[in-house]
Amino acid sequence: MIKKALFFTVISLFVLSFITSAAMPVFEQPVVVTTCGQSPGALMVKMISQQVGIDITQNDLLTAEGLEGSDYKTLIVTMGTSGKGMGAAGTNMKEEAERINNLITTAKENGLQVLGAHIEGMSRRADDNDAKSIEIVMHQSDALIIKDASNQDGFFTEKSEELNIPAVFFDKNNEMGEAIKKLFDIQ
Repeated sequence: MIKKALFFTVISLFVLSFITSAAMPVFEQPVVVTTCGQSPGALMVKMISQQVGIDITQNDLLTAEGLEGSDYKTLIVTMGTSGKGMGAAGTNMKEEAERINNLITTAKENGLQVLGAHIEGMSRRADDNDAKSIEIVMHQSDALIIKDASNQDGFFTEKSEELNIPAVFFDKNNEMGEAIKKLFDIQ
């Protein structure tokens, strides 16, 4: 039993040790998560965040007006697009870009921290829409949470260092909870 606990502790520390050199902010609750591109990543963030005790709401079509009067302290925006998702939501990348830019501007004006998340792997880095989604969110984030499968070419490592944005990387989906706990300073 002790060996097993020690093993998981060492693995957790190893997984979370790959953090870029910029100072990592501590994020606060309650949290709202949305998507820039209507991919299902926001749902995954919500589910895993709830499992580790985060007070989180998901709204894939959240607008700047939706933040007005809210008590949210952190906005998480997932990066990567889904053509089917945008079609089902009746939107396109141009409209998503405008929505997210306005949303992040309002969030920052209201004192919210912004956490960018790319957690769906290279399949959400496949085209120009994905690149636009990443560009919009990454440049306006206070920190990033990135799945290793999204960073196979070192893109997020390089960009986070270049932009001086702290980033936490994790390997497997079941390790994302530990990364989220670290970002929110949950023991």
